[in-house]
Amino acid sequence: MWIFRSILILVIIAVIVGFAVYNSGPGKIVDVDLIWAKRFDVPVITLVFWSFVLGSLISLLLFISVYLKQSNQLREANRAIKGLQTEVTSLRNRPIEESKNLLDKKGSFQE
Repeated sequence: MWIFRSILILVIIAVIVGFAVYNSGPGKIVDVDLIWAKRFDVPVITLVFWSFVLGSLISLLLFISVYLKQSNQLREANRAIKGLQTEVTSLRNRPIEESKNLLDKKGSFQE
C-alpha cells in the first residue's frame, strides 16, 4: 500500500510542477477581484499557489474535526464493550444454583 501512496504523491507533485512551469511566463498575469480586496497584475502561479495552500488548510481542518469525532465515538464504544465484557464475565462466573434461583424468580413474576 505504501508503494501506491508514494507513486500517487510523486504523480501529484509532477502535475503541480508541470502546471507551475506552464503558467510561469511573463504574460501570465490576471486581475483578482475579491469581495474585500482588488489586486491587479497578479501572476497566475501566485494565485494557484495561494489557492492550493488555502484548500490544503481547509481540508486539514475538516480532517481534524472528523478525526476527533471518530476517535471520541471509538472511545465510547470501547468503554461500552469493556462494560459488556465484565457483565458477561460476571454472569459466566455466577454459581449455577444462584442462576437457577434467578430464573425461578423471573418465571414467578411473569405468571
